[in-house]
Amino acid sequence: MLRKITLLMLAGIFTLSNSSLVLASDNAPTRETAPEKYKWNTSAIYPDWDAWQNDLDKARVMLSHLVSYQGKLGEKPENLLEVLKTNDEASKILYKLYCYPYLQRSVETSNQEVNSRFQDVLAFFSEIGTQTSWITPELLTIPEPTLRSWITDIPGFGPYRFGIEDALRMQEFVLDEDKEKLVSYFSLSTSTPAQVYTELATTDIEFPEVTLSTGESIVASHAEYAKILNYSKNQQDRQLAWEGHISAFNKNASTYASLLNAVYQGDWAKARSKNFNSFLESQLIGNNIPVEVYHNLINTTKNNTKPLQHYLDLRRRALGLETYNSWDGLISLSEYSREYSWEEACELVFEALKPLGPDYQQRVTEMFSGGWIDVYESQSKESNPYSMSVYGVHPYILMNWNGTLNDVFTLAHEIGHALHSQYSDENQPFSTHNYSTFVAEVASIFNEELLLDHLLKKSNDPNEKIVLLNQAITNLVGTFYRQSLFADFEFQVRTMVENGQPVNLSSLQSLMNRLNEAYYGSSVKDHPYRDMTWSMVMHFYQLKYYVYQYATSYAASSHLFHNITAATESQQQQSLDRYIRMLKSGGSDYPVKLLQDAGVDMTQPETLEAVVQRLDDLVNQLEVELKAVNRI
Repeated sequence: MLRKITLLMLAGIFTLSNSSLVLASDNAPTRETAPEKYKWNTSAIYPDWDAWQNDLDKARVMLSHLVSYQGKLGEKPENLLEVLKTNDEASKILYKLYCYPYLQRSVETSNQEVNSRFQDVLAFFSEIGTQTSWITPELLTIPEPTLRSWITDIPGFGPYRFGIEDALRMQEFVLDEDKEKLVSYFSLSTSTPAQVYTELATTDIEFPEVTLSTGESIVASHAEYAKILNYSKNQQDRQLAWEGHISAFNKNASTYASLLNAVYQGDWAKARSKNFNSFLESQLIGNNIPVEVYHNLINTTKNNTKPLQHYLDLRRRALGLETYNSWDGLISLSEYSREYSWEEACELVFEALKPLGPDYQQRVTEMFSGGWIDVYESQSKESNPYSMSVYGVHPYILMNWNGTLNDVFTLAHEIGHALHSQYSDENQPFSTHNYSTFVAEVASIFNEELLLDHLLKKSNDPNEKIVLLNQAITNLVGTFYRQSLFADFEFQVRTMVENGQPVNLSSLQSLMNRLNEAYYGSSVKDHPYRDMTWSMVMHFYQLKYYVYQYATSYAASSHLFHNITAATESQQQQSLDRYIRMLKSGGSDYPVKLLQDAGVDMTQPETLEAVVQRLDDLVNQLEVELKAVNRI
């Protein structure tokens, strides 16, 4: 998962040589006892809070400078250019101001001093929104022929041309100055429910202790329950860990439902104030993505679930289970089982990414050298892995390492995000460095494909191949089918809000039950907690209409991977060059166009249907391998 932040006018709020790697041995299972090299070094952003405060004061001065140009943008091109340049410089500072407390908060959510600083910067962001709400409306009062002549004839406007042309495209959804200012007053209050969700689901959540069949008692935390689900051969133990983990969310079920309703009501109010027909339209139009892309995804996926249900039934048979349950989805289908140390994972990922070239690998080496990745779990650390790019510094990756194969793939995934951001930051002016979330998952999923290919080629053990094939299918199901289900859920809940229908615990559980039935049929036994999974999905609360892009990105990545690995040597290099060029392109064009230039047309239904065929092929191959070792 990639996290980005919202800045000012034309930005948008929240993502080696051939020498061998030399890494120290892993002897620290928790963050508290881990050496410093396994933790973030946020001093690369600021040495201390005094430096942070100095930049905050500096940003306030720059904000005042911006405001001084109100009413003057159309007087001469120099005025507009000064506002755009000041906006860029202020936004570079704002990246650091936001990320410094956010990163520290992620690894110690209970630290009230850091939380207070984070609230300070959020309040300042709200102030910025109010104080600069006049810029885009005033920009659009400049006669279009005049504005176009400025951006065409005056070289200084070069970095801003795409953004200004995009603003002209969007001008029908821009309110006048007074209305934009009025809407901005509500930005902090409407963002509060999402912040409350974070506190409830991270800081204040209490996972219960469960006693396994061995007599061992564990706390059903994110890492511990995941380890049980991945490794325990005892189905009842897996059930205990799964139920214990989700019960912590179920305990506050009605509160999670109310928070989701509050988030979506606020989103719909803002969309209506801007004259959008739906919140979906408001989220897609900025990247010039037709709403049909979204509907094609959820309809194509929901209508092609037979390979998914075939796979789940195959798992039930291979595991020798009478019924297949939600807690049976991660346990291996083979006797082959292992845990990976952090160092082993780094070496595997490094080797797998060789096809991306020496420059890419050199960057991976630097990322593993220390200070960029926070590796191990702690009690008050945020659970969801992510990559956050700090403009002018470097990316940061959050992990909660527990040694599973899934963790190895997660590491490759987050490195994809991080290096996409780094390439973009280094090759684009600030005004176009921030790439769309529509392409944000392409690089991460592409890295997972490379890792799978590398591991399959390395293996001579048929049982290991079964594990790897299953991992590939799990990735596809989790990224394409599961995220399409979530995208369907989000669309239907938001439609309920937009139609004035009640959104409460009962309606959300009922909807999730219907979607589970549509996607999984009778292949997974029902359980009351299955209908509560939406409460665990942070994206629903914080990253609006984001999850569908995992699925579209998977489709795009599959095509790019095929183009690079299944062609002749000369064609492979051409495809690789186009791919790296896309990573360097940032937000310099609309995402559908960037993908087309890289070799993928997301407007064609065949792109999605090919993923369904890919799953069918993988499941059939897995079935053959399982029969060969007499597992079915």
